[in-house]
Amino acid sequence: MNEGFDVEGFLELVDWRSLTRELSDCLVEEAFFMKDRAGRFVMQNRRACEYCDAADESETLGKTDADYWSEERAANYAEGDQMVMRSGGAITNQLAPAPEEAGSDNMIIYSKFPVKDGNGRVIGVAGVHRTFDQVKAVNTPLGTLFKAVRRMQEDYGSELKIADLARLSGISHSQFVRRFHSVLGMSPKDYLQRIRVRKSCRLLEETQYTVSNIAHQCGFYDHSHFSHAFRSQTGLSPSEYRKEHLR
Repeated sequence: MNEGFDVEGFLELVDWRSLTRELSDCLVEEAFFMKDRAGRFVMQNRRACEYCDAADESETLGKTDADYWSEERAANYAEGDQMVMRSGGAITNQLAPAPEEAGSDNMIIYSKFPVKDGNGRVIGVAGVHRTFDQVKAVNTPLGTLFKAVRRMQEDYGSELKIADLARLSGISHSQFVRRFHSVLGMSPKDYLQRIRVRKSCRLLEETQYTVSNIAHQCGFYDHSHFSHAFRSQTGLSPSEYRKEHLR
């Protein structure tokens, strides 16, 4: 270090609030957010505001995830926030459902960090996230699941076997199941069934296909299996769901 070079003195002069806001708005694909201990937004960049369908940051300040997303997704995000604030440690490169409507099967990869005051006390959480499609590094735990998750999202109507998805990921069947549950919080089978039911909801809403035809298109081997899976997730039979939507 050069003699007389006062690093700390310089940093104390920096307007960190303006700098953070300006730098975060330069992130085109990554959403940036900061929340207080109660989960209220205190800062969001442009990309994060787009997820909230907000014209600018001022519309989101003081609001929480529960003001924008389903109860399930808001609880998922809050759980990660609390983990970071309780431990004082970061969560890096994890997967979660995207901040979109409840029927969306898109995923994000996120990192969260504790926000501390000058005394080292945790006063909030900050983080960034981007869509899962941008994660292609096959040598990472997330990257190994990328091809399998994408196959499930694109070929949900086909007969997909867990063993085949594990081979696609380049790991053993047991490793695949454990890693999938660790990252996504559910088994591969449950995740695939969730995708199939959500896709069938859209077909029930937007087409006149018969229930049996929709079941076949979405990868269910018979009407009974489809109805059971559909009711377990929506609380309605496929026919009841269609009637509710039409009404």
